[in-house]
Amino acid sequence: MPTPPFWWSDLAAHLAEHRHPIYAADVVATTARLVLSATTSEPRTLLAHARNDAPELVGALTDFFRTHGYLDLPPGLVDQRAAARRARRIEATPAALRPQVAGFADFLLQQREQAQQLGLRPNQLKTIEIRVDAVRDLAIGLHTVGHASWAGVTTTHLESFLALNPARRASRLAGLRQFEVPPGAWTAGF
Repeated sequence: MPTPPFWWSDLAAHLAEHRHPIYAADVVATTARLVLSATTSEPRTLLAHARNDAPELVGALTDFFRTHGYLDLPPGLVDQRAAARRARRIEATPAALRPQVAGFADFLLQQREQAQQLGLRPNQLKTIEIRVDAVRDLAIGLHTVGHASWAGVTTTHLESFLALNPARRASRLAGLRQFEVPPGAWTAGF
């Protein structure tokens, strides 16, 4: 192979650690032939070629690429997709209650950014989505019973909402505890 892929030495080390030596040698040789025939060493493209040309490599290469993070989406793309999902959740909120839900999503993102800057463990993007889901679902439930603002919401409304799905009560409650609403709402604390 004229120029080995940037991940070549990592592959050899991974196989030596996780596979039988004879199997590892076979995978290395077959992968080298695949790289030469496919004329690419980009992990996703190489896996696509392996599915067609060397299916016996798919398991070992997938395991290696995932373990070493070569199949992870680029950080910018991950953030873009998460932003699109948040936007859809906010858009699904009734219009009268939407500004506070959008503000809550922004607050969670700022909190995540601050935690990253301080070297603390930030909330995952999925956690933020779950928190926004809880508030969105509450807003939809409130809107269906006639609430056009957060001001008249009581703990009775919250308990009714949480009782709808006991399996999700804890995660929903965690999100609702972080949610700030205008003064006068949540007439009793929880």
